[in-house]
Amino acid sequence: MWGRRALYALALLGALLGQILDIGYLFHYLFILTLALPLLGLAVSLPAMLGCRERLTVSAPQIVRGGDALWRLTIRNRVPLPVGRVKGRLRSRNPMTGETVRYRFSVRGAVSGVGETWEADTERCGLLDFRVESLWVCDCLGLFSLPVRRDGAVSLLVRPVSAEPGALDLPEGTGQPRPVPRGRSVSGEDYELRPYREGDSLRLVHWKQSAKRDELVTREVLEDRRPLVMLTFDHFGAPEEMERTLDRLEGHAQALLDRERPFEVRWAHPETGAVRRFSVENQRDYLRCLTAALSDPAPEQGRSVLETPLAADRDAVLHHIHITGEETRRGTFS
Repeated sequence: MWGRRALYALALLGALLGQILDIGYLFHYLFILTLALPLLGLAVSLPAMLGCRERLTVSAPQIVRGGDALWRLTIRNRVPLPVGRVKGRLRSRNPMTGETVRYRFSVRGAVSGVGETWEADTERCGLLDFRVESLWVCDCLGLFSLPVRRDGAVSLLVRPVSAEPGALDLPEGTGQPRPVPRGRSVSGEDYELRPYREGDSLRLVHWKQSAKRDELVTREVLEDRRPLVMLTFDHFGAPEEMERTLDRLEGHAQALLDRERPFEVRWAHPETGAVRRFSVENQRDYLRCLTAALSDPAPEQGRSVLETPLAADRDAVLHHIHITGEETRRGTFS
């Protein structure tokens, strides 16, 4: 653009010198035309410049590490006229590794639908963020430019490669009493009797046994309370070590989901030490958990989740599996 402005300045200077040195009217008209040319060009180009918009897309919302994915920037225009030029800078950032890749975009005579495509860097796991840093549209003469209104960023989730978890050896539960939800019948279920407590529903009172014992007794259902599986890992380490840890986490999570076994995932923010915890019962829950994990930074040194006591909620029993890049440690506690 600066080259075109310099060229125009030389042309304007030549017309001005011609008007000063020549007494004829030809250079006078030439000077007026040269002076008005930028405004004429801007007037012709302005509707298309103001109607120009950008659209960012990605070929897939998520992909396994090492797969093929493409970023695309498309120029849209509400006015069916071309613009002189569209140029700008774009950025892709992996918040987990901190790696940033920048791209440049430049198209002359752009019409609606024109664009450019770049290959996404999927060598490392993470929630890649792709956004436009700056985008400008120029008039037909290349002398004026306006910023293009930008949409939000698009994201690409680069997932770990699932590693075989091996034998999980999950403990099974034992029958334990629990209160019966209001309005639910206990007919046909295993239950035990206990003395009536204030607040118990009268629908749960066992009237025959109450008459025999001469006191009110209430039924409580027996359920198979299996220990809650908790997966923990440290969100720091060398890049290769971190990738192996995430691969093994993916393998354990998918194996538990295949068995329809609910579980919990915990890790500590490597800088603040705040424990991040997610309950997972289905693929949707796990995707939300994985997105959060791949959005946190992963430096080479950080705070371990094992520095915080892994207490169970209420009277729950936990089956703890701590995952690293090389080994898995297990334990059951309450």
